[in-house]
Amino acid sequence: MVDSVINLTYLAASVLFILGIRGLTHPRTAVRGNLLGATGMLLAVVATLLDQEILGTGSEAYGLILGGVVLGAAIGATLALRIEMTAMPEMVALLNAFGGGASALVAGAVLVGTTDPL
Repeated sequence: MVDSVINLTYLAASVLFILGIRGLTHPRTAVRGNLLGATGMLLAVVATLLDQEILGTGSEAYGLILGGVVLGAAIGATLALRIEMTAMPEMVALLNAFGGGASALVAGAVLVGTTDPL
């Protein structure tokens, strides 16, 4: 992708992160702050995937990104609507565990794919 478009996307994501954090300072603006932060993260992830050609190039990459976004949004919306507020600490712990598991899988994939001896 064109470097200037990628750089502008990263800049927009950074601004959205800052506005999102600013929105989290008051309960009345917290929902908007979360949406701004989530939009910034979406832009940053998509820009990184396309810039580094992690998923390949062309329409296949766009399809994989769209599929991942739709699947993640469906799972997130389902969990958000079903979980009671009293169960929120357990939910946060579960999401943190998924993040740690994803990090471990990425580290394992990098370790298996490396050609340098340890």
